[in-house]
Amino acid sequence: MAASSSIQNLNKPKDAFEQLEDEEGTRQGFCHIRIQQRTGRKTITTVQGIAPEYDLKKIVRYLKKVAHWVVYGTGYLSWEWMASLRSVLHPFIIAVLYFMGHMFTVDSSLFIIQAPRLLHALLFALSDCCYYKFARRILSPDGAKYALLSYLSCWFVWYCAPRTLSNTLETILTLFALQWYPLSKADLKQSYWPYMSIGFLTILIRPTTILIWIPFGLWHLWRSGSSIGLLLGTCLSSCLPVLFLVTILDSMAYGKLTFTAWNFIRFNVLEGGSSHFGSHPWHWFISQGLPAVLTVHLMPIFLGVIIALRNRSIPFVFFCVPALYITVHSLIAHKEHRFLLPIIPFLCLFAGIFFHSRLPHTMPKCRIFWIRLLFVVNVSLAGYFGLFHQIGPFSATYWIVEDAKLRFSKGQHFEVVHLMPCFSLPQYSYYHGLNVTVTALDCSPSFSHLPDFMVQADHFHDDLNFWVNANHDLVTKADYLVFYEKTYQEEYNCNGTTVDHPEYGEVIQLTGDQRQHIKDFLCRVGIVKEENCKIHGF
Repeated sequence: MAASSSIQNLNKPKDAFEQLEDEEGTRQGFCHIRIQQRTGRKTITTVQGIAPEYDLKKIVRYLKKVAHWVVYGTGYLSWEWMASLRSVLHPFIIAVLYFMGHMFTVDSSLFIIQAPRLLHALLFALSDCCYYKFARRILSPDGAKYALLSYLSCWFVWYCAPRTLSNTLETILTLFALQWYPLSKADLKQSYWPYMSIGFLTILIRPTTILIWIPFGLWHLWRSGSSIGLLLGTCLSSCLPVLFLVTILDSMAYGKLTFTAWNFIRFNVLEGGSSHFGSHPWHWFISQGLPAVLTVHLMPIFLGVIIALRNRSIPFVFFCVPALYITVHSLIAHKEHRFLLPIIPFLCLFAGIFFHSRLPHTMPKCRIFWIRLLFVVNVSLAGYFGLFHQIGPFSATYWIVEDAKLRFSKGQHFEVVHLMPCFSLPQYSYYHGLNVTVTALDCSPSFSHLPDFMVQADHFHDDLNFWVNANHDLVTKADYLVFYEKTYQEEYNCNGTTVDHPEYGEVIQLTGDQRQHIKDFLCRVGIVKEENCKIHGF
């Protein structure tokens, strides 16, 4: 176990990289090519389709891998962890789960992969109950039911609920905290410090959550009879212990005194580091993000906003929260669908207002139509994105695991090299119990902000042949090479079929103009040796 080691002191191999955030993601098909010869053995696995844009790239980035490294001592930590940009609190929760599984000897590969998902799904289910109770405090009983119906029928909520994204925990904790938020004058006389503590904890885990709590905090301050007493008394006494404990935990993990929330804001916002993951136009959340995650919910939400503004159905702060959140995020270069998850509960309140005010019990046909439309569209999307979309990275990984169990004895070491865009494949938690070294292309940014800087992955895709020659030892010693089928076909023109030869066994049947090109490639990367590679027809 490596629990006593700090993140700062991890000995990371030069070419090893892994952004570590959860390896759920969606799915797509894959194929593989096996090449066996007398002098050695190597497997190439090619994955069809494109690299995951939303899930794996974010999901593989940290939780399970950090937790797996803490408990079992295997795993790579990405530059985000080396730069102390993330609080270790979230992966620490997963590490506790893994440690309990290890202590009770139930930490099978299935447990390592599925237990964190189950934990987050259960927490999300509890937050659903909190959301309904919160909606009951704002809307009428029927309006709260419609708001909950809208929220639970959103495909993106289903999609994110079991995933160990930081945005998932951010949404869960926000809904937990709102149970103690004072909405009425009577609430102001009751104990409300828990919402401050939980809300501040959420900010430390995901600093952008402050955009949700700024409007709520100002509204609370404005209604408070004693602003100074609220700030110096309740607020400080609620937040300082949380700040102290999280800072101690992070500092112990990183091996130095650090404040991860500030590091995160400085790099992503002040230094513009978020653009390292891609830049999007300012209107992306309005033109693409919201339509994609809300689909048919958009119309009832939009109409509900108009009705609520006209009738003043709910406090104005509930307009300010999503408006401020989207506005500020629109000013940041990098944008993703998952960033919208924490404001979906607030937007669904307006859908509840629309359904309650415009679809009374006197209009059963219209109500049934909308309910059916919500579920038909969203169940279809949730099923597709959760079960079939981009299945390739996981199918390839599962195949390698099963093949390695057959090819290598228990405890025998083998190596896997991912020659793919960053964050494309899950790593160590999926190889749990196997003696494996996984190497992937590095995507660490330039903290010196060099103008012509290119990450290792960009060098690979810019000139694949040059990169393979420059990293010959890395490629030749690997037992498994994994890359996308499109790259294989474009670079090596390998569109032949695998057949059984009466003398040589399993071979690749190619057209005449392909043979020499493929032979040169196979010999160059060490899959076969020159003296054992023959080109002939049959």
